[in-house]
Formats: sequence, structure tokens, C-alpha cells
Amino acid sequence: MHGGATKSVYAPEPFDVGRILLVDIISKGQEITLSTTGPIDPAAGLGTYVEALVRKHDTEFNVVVTQTGSDHPTESIHVLHVGKMRMKLCKGKTTITKEYYSSSMQLCGVRGGGNAAAQAVFWQPKQGLSFVLAFESERERNAAIMLARRFAFDCNIILAGPDHKAALET
Repeated sequence: MHGGATKSVYAPEPFDVGRILLVDIISKGQEITLSTTGPIDPAAGLGTYVEALVRKHDTEFNVVVTQTGSDHPTESIHVLHVGKMRMKLCKGKTTITKEYYSSSMQLCGVRGGGNAAAQAVFWQPKQGLSFVLAFESERERNAAIMLARRFAFDCNIILAGPDHKAALET
């Protein structure tokens, strides 16, 4: 189950592959349930691409910070580093935040972000600090999610969004 969507657009993320998605739409007192016609297919070549990135100690992704939970300026190019032990967000030579993978860190696809949802992630490096990051492509976004989750898993951390963690731990 994915909560929090405010618009009728949802971009599947890596956790959705192989699953049938159901959605309940509640509007004007009526509830409608819709579903995909079959399981979500994996993106061609994405797994191979991520496996190649896993061999690197650190992978950089160009991102634009589109929303932040603090007073950090948005709408400029940043670099998101996804490493074996931690993630880091930089603007030029300035480090905005760097955090080791932990149980309080969250990472998931953006929900309800309109057409841009397919290229954006919600990242909460620690309690009280969060970002919405837009990637150059859907492939880069999904690769970053898969890579970070793989490295976090290697550190015995389940890296997911706020609504995913409870479902994954059961």
C-alpha cells in the first residue's frame, strides 16, 4: 500500500516490480478501486546497470532539489552520492548533508508529484531533514533507489519510504 498520493499520477518504483498495484480513489464521497492489468514489469537493462554500479565505491547522480524540509535553496543542480556506507548531498564543494545508512533514513519514489513523479525521490536522511530530489531520468532515479537499498541492506538496514517499512518487515 502506498499512502500520501494527492494526484492521480503514480510512478512505479523498484519495490513495485512483479506486483499488481491496487488503488482506492475517494472523491466526493465515492470510493472506486482500480488495479493494473498484471504485474509491473522490470525496466529493461536496469538490473544490469545497477549491478555495474554496485562495483563502484561511490556513484554520483545529478539532481535538482525541488523541495526541502529546511531553509536550503532549491531549483539548482546538486550531486547525490550513493556509497556503500552512506549517502551524501552536495552543492559544488559544499556538503549539504551526509548520513550513514540507518533505520531512521527513508528513501522512496515521490507520490502525487504529477508527471515529474517518475524522476523524483523523497529522501529523509535523518529525522527532521528531508528532500525531494529530481533526477535526469526515470532510469537514474530507479538506479539510485535500487543502489541505495542494496548498500543499506548490506549494512542490515531496510531503506524504504514511510508506508513501505511496516509491510516489508512482516
